[in-house]
Amino acid sequence: MTLHLTEQSATLRLRQGRLLVELDEQTLAQLPARKVRGVVVWGNVRLTTPALGFLLRQGVPVLYATLEGQLYGQATAPQALAPEVLRAQLAAQQSPLPFAQGFVQGKLRSGLVVLERLARQASVEPLVRELQAALEALPQVPHLEALRGVEGNAARAYFAGLQAVLSPYGFTGRNRRPPTDAVNAALSYGYMVLLGRTLLALHLAGLHPELGLLHAEGRRNPALAFDLMEEFRVPVVDAVVLGAFLRAELSPERHSEARGGGVYLNDAGRKTLLRLLEARFAQEAQHPKGFRQTYQTLLETQAARLKAALLGRELYTPFYLWR
Repeated sequence: MTLHLTEQSATLRLRQGRLLVELDEQTLAQLPARKVRGVVVWGNVRLTTPALGFLLRQGVPVLYATLEGQLYGQATAPQALAPEVLRAQLAAQQSPLPFAQGFVQGKLRSGLVVLERLARQASVEPLVRELQAALEALPQVPHLEALRGVEGNAARAYFAGLQAVLSPYGFTGRNRRPPTDAVNAALSYGYMVLLGRTLLALHLAGLHPELGLLHAEGRRNPALAFDLMEEFRVPVVDAVVLGAFLRAELSPERHSEARGGGVYLNDAGRKTLLRLLEARFAQEAQHPKGFRQTYQTLLETQAARLKAALLGRELYTPFYLWR
């Protein structure tokens, strides 16, 4: 399980094989330490040296993020990547288009399913056709730049479809840095949670997270994590955020606040969204190959399948929602 530390000024301690979250000499939560596979530290939360040392010795990565959802650091045990895997990743970067097409295909197929469902309550048929056209164009794109162009146009059509039902909550399209409405704040926060899970999946698979195939490399930029999470943005984060606003589990008035020129989830909003996302990660979904797993396991499975494909052991099949 992934442990999210959100209670500000709290401390994570290790005591007799259990991790305890404490605040003002009170224990807020505790769990068996060996069940934790990843930790995300949100804002001002401390880890004692014994707790951090135990996690690192167990190979559990600790990610550090701001309350606004920006990942700014991580602590991991020294990891020696297998030389053949590193060579395979570097070789794939010389011809990344097939893998990149797979990541985008997964994202667009899931987006198309969501828009087709929304067509029952909003007029989004022209946007559905735009996504269908983008999917048909994918196999013919000659290079990464063209692929990114197709993906960008399709993303605008997809978010225009979400706007058709989310405009009553202030959503006028995707924006970030900073987000300017509660829906975008929730999407940005959810993507940060998903990024943490994806980094964990790549870590477990033994892949270097910065050697991207679709996204450009940059200093301390986990480009491969951004690549793989494309397949899960829609089915995990977008689906949860969309449903949460439509069911009034999230609302701009109760769960967001204006700050520093942007709009961000407040404490209640962050806790609500984390709870919903954790529930989503525990739900089962069907992989295009026919088997069913929880979303958390599917993410780790896709990382393992990506590694196998990079090593030439199988073809890579992206994950996407089924109708």
